[in-house]
Amino acid sequence: MIAKYRPASVAGLCALVLAVFANALGVAFLLDDLGDIADNPAARAATFFERLPQTNRPFTKASYALNDALHGLAPAGYAAVNVALHLICLAFACLLARRAFEKAGATAATMCALAACAVWAVHPALTESVTYLSGRSMVLSAALMLASLHAATGARCRPALAFACAFLAPLARETALILPLILLWWRWTIGSPRGRDWPVWVGSALAALVIAAMPRHRDLVAFSLEMRDPLLALRDNIHAATQTLAYWFTPWRVIIMPEAPPPHAWSDPATVVRIAGVLAAAALAFAVRRTAPAAAFGIGLALLALVPSNTIVWRVDPVAMKPLYLAGLGLSLAAVDIARRLAGPRIALPIAAMTALALGLQTHARNALFQNEVALFADAVAKTPDNARAWIAYGSALMADRRYDEAEIALTRGLDLAPQDERAMNLLGAIATIRSVERNGGGR
Repeated sequence: MIAKYRPASVAGLCALVLAVFANALGVAFLLDDLGDIADNPAARAATFFERLPQTNRPFTKASYALNDALHGLAPAGYAAVNVALHLICLAFACLLARRAFEKAGATAATMCALAACAVWAVHPALTESVTYLSGRSMVLSAALMLASLHAATGARCRPALAFACAFLAPLARETALILPLILLWWRWTIGSPRGRDWPVWVGSALAALVIAAMPRHRDLVAFSLEMRDPLLALRDNIHAATQTLAYWFTPWRVIIMPEAPPPHAWSDPATVVRIAGVLAAAALAFAVRRTAPAAAFGIGLALLALVPSNTIVWRVDPVAMKPLYLAGLGLSLAAVDIARRLAGPRIALPIAAMTALALGLQTHARNALFQNEVALFADAVAKTPDNARAWIAYGSALMADRRYDEAEIALTRGLDLAPQDERAMNLLGAIATIRSVERNGGGR
């Protein structure tokens, strides 16, 4: 299949992605990177096996431990692996996209596939998975999912590879348990020879058993269920899911800490409209699965990719960019297929190329924010000035940088927006204590 791609086209796409993410090698350990990698014994080579029974996402932790064994805690090494995994995802995405456009009868299937993958691969939302070092769980699991899907649906089935990747993907990130349903949707839209799906189903089932046996995973699920009843979580996740998808269409709004949607009742018009929109999208995809299979698969992939994180389990950050890693691939496939049907490849493909270049420039600029927390949260409060959590996190980052006057302003703003926030109050109290000590020390 790869032989049907012109080497120059593939090289150009890879060069674009590498150019966009080149400055990702200059990032630092930030936020979740500290607890997930730098300060996590399960992510260190010397203590990985000792801490394995107490950790979660063991395959991701194993990859961190391998990084540690090779070069220690050098962020550039971790970033290089993330970018390499993204390129692997890109390769499998191109192969699968070409099959989808061939099934759709596209006259320029290869170029349509490259265009869709280019738009996806350089989108700013992907920085949370590729540039953010602790986002590796998403890009690693996605690489395994796409590899498994490719192995199970090709002209030459590779059951061993399909099984192995389906088994390892959820051990990198548990959301990959959705893979069998994605494969089922592929069969209904793009098609695949019967009898080839069992390695994916068996691999995913075994991974689910392993995850269920891990205490850390059980604790996380129990914590989520304690935070919110599953039915209420489903209601609020409908808002979170649509809010997450909106970031794909408004890439200039992408931030590190999006605001959670306010609570809504089931009968609220906002809830009813969102439910109707999701159901309409699913119904449209099902209705056109024969006449527009690439678009139908893309829409279904976008919806299925959000199911593990935005249904009955509530998370501390219900709106996040990481689920858009696979969902965005689906949206890009659908967008290019619809555009080439409406305007023809001669118009749709140049537009896609220009879109990819514009997105790539935004992503390259966004990568630089991950060099320090102050820049990352300054971007967040600039884009969402009423986001209390972002202001408080910004104040905390400024305080860690010993910029106490600016930190006080940011924390005060956060406390104005969230008057009961204990973290903001504690940090403001700490600033007052530091100033008191400095005054007393200066007096001596």
